[in-house]
Amino acid sequence: MSAHPSMKAVTAAQLTIPDVARALNCSPDTVRRMIARGELRAYRYGPRLIRIDPADLAALREPVTSLADLRAGDAA
Repeated sequence: MSAHPSMKAVTAAQLTIPDVARALNCSPDTVRRMIARGELRAYRYGPRLIRIDPADLAALREPVTSLADLRAGDAA
């Protein structure tokens, strides 16, 4: 059974877990853990289809403005 045409348009604009893993240079399992911990917002379409909005991926980025910011990231 194929997806409804409007569903295809919605999901085409979003990223898959492997897409996000490549963007973050990590494994898909790491992305799944980030979703489970609430660090990355994801959207479920049906029982298996999970997509991430590019804006939610961009929201993960935090500017590093000082050496203290770098040290704080190492402690986390």
